[in-house]
Amino acid sequence: MTLLDAVLSLSEAPARDEALQRILRALARATAADALSVLTAADDGSVGVAAQIGLSPAALGLSFTPAEHPRLRRATLAAGPIRFLDPSEPDPYSGWLLGNTGEIHPIHACMAVPLRVQGRLAGLLTLDACDPQGLRGLGDDDARVFAGLCAGALRLDGGAGLALSAGARRAADPAPGGGALPGRSAAMRRIEREIAVLAPLSVPVLVTGETGVGKELVARALHERSPRASRALVIVNCAAIPAQLVESELFGHRKGAFTGATAARAGRFEAAHGGTIFLDEIGELPLAAQAQLLRALQEGEIQPVGEDRARRVEVRVVAATNRDLRREVAEGRFRADLFHRLWVYPICVPPLRERREDIPALCERFAAEIAAELGAARVDFTEPALRALTQAAWPGNVRELKNAVERAVLRRTMAEGTGAAGRELVLRREDVDAGDDGGSDERGAARIELAEERLWLTGAPPEAPVEPLVEALERARREAFARAFRAAGGNAAMAGRLLGVSRSFAYKEAVRLGLIPPPEPRRR
Repeated sequence: MTLLDAVLSLSEAPARDEALQRILRALARATAADALSVLTAADDGSVGVAAQIGLSPAALGLSFTPAEHPRLRRATLAAGPIRFLDPSEPDPYSGWLLGNTGEIHPIHACMAVPLRVQGRLAGLLTLDACDPQGLRGLGDDDARVFAGLCAGALRLDGGAGLALSAGARRAADPAPGGGALPGRSAAMRRIEREIAVLAPLSVPVLVTGETGVGKELVARALHERSPRASRALVIVNCAAIPAQLVESELFGHRKGAFTGATAARAGRFEAAHGGTIFLDEIGELPLAAQAQLLRALQEGEIQPVGEDRARRVEVRVVAATNRDLRREVAEGRFRADLFHRLWVYPICVPPLRERREDIPALCERFAAEIAAELGAARVDFTEPALRALTQAAWPGNVRELKNAVERAVLRRTMAEGTGAAGRELVLRREDVDAGDDGGSDERGAARIELAEERLWLTGAPPEAPVEPLVEALERARREAFARAFRAAGGNAAMAGRLLGVSRSFAYKEAVRLGLIPPPEPRRR
């Protein structure tokens, strides 16, 4: 019944990834393999793990360059199943077996089958068994049947279960250098499909979601998978531009248009001509700039400050916000006509707590990034550490998770007392500050984080002398404002949002505390 189960998996599964997982489960019942995987081929020649059984959860989404792995290179060139008998060849999955971060013993059973769709390489089916005889019961013809089912599953759209057209497949594939969006959750697969449809078009796109969910990654993917990928992607943080300079920054100005305009200057829209402009935090734009932006969207024209004539620009606009723009329109802070112009097709990025299955892949990505920065050979996670990260609340979303992984790597490096260069680090549960209960009690985790934060702010051990309350509060206030302004790059509006206060209060308090210089007196 195993082969029948695999066939039914292809016909009954609602989506590609589910079909692949079911086929691998059927194959696992037919063999003594300890690890099975399906890798998909990208246009740049790399192969990435799309489905797996028996590997670390963080392996999902892992990408390999076949030229760097002899077995994968041979498998991609093979005409059929290939069994690897040379123990001197390294196995790409060494260190990735579930619950085993060490090297796979050189003498073990390993085979791969190329997956081909319409004559082109679509991916690989791989099997590993620690027992050298573990794959003896799987004949080459049976392996070809399972590979054929996997190849059929690769032709399924991620959600609709229909064959992709060649154009849609090119749009769905990440552009070279662009990379796929991290995560394999249903929500991220939905966003990938939306990007595949929207990327080739020129319509405006509004990306919504909480702070830190990765809205900029979506904007980059839209640009890098579009016909505009060879042109500029200009990123503008609307919240970081002083209100009186917004129009000049976006649309440029002529010499002498205002005090300090000592030379003509092109704006961000002209810099993005032929490409894409990403307007992050668009809800922060003042109403006057919104009117100009509407004209740029409707007519393809901008008017630099101080000029009488408009200029033509050809720019694709992608905007992002963490605000409820419908409410902003109702309360008169955002133009209704601009809202409707941007709301052609919104992409909503859900918070990390609603797509926890993406966390292992994100952790692996962030760990690899800091490992490269530190010169470490590799960073891995114990199961308790990865479980704690997966179950934590993460109110700061992906940005907070990245910070937590980086802290964990640094803690492990310091705990072991030697530099990270050339070493393999394994992060333990005590390295991860995700809450003692793994995040199920968000308030408890918040209390722990707050306690750690207070210790960091004061820098004093518990036995330090008690200081007057007024002095302690003033020092804590100064440190909190200093950290917020550093994180915001000196922008008062952003620092105010981080602190939960208004922009004007944040600015005035920072001046009072001596964190930023006071405004210069106006000259008459």
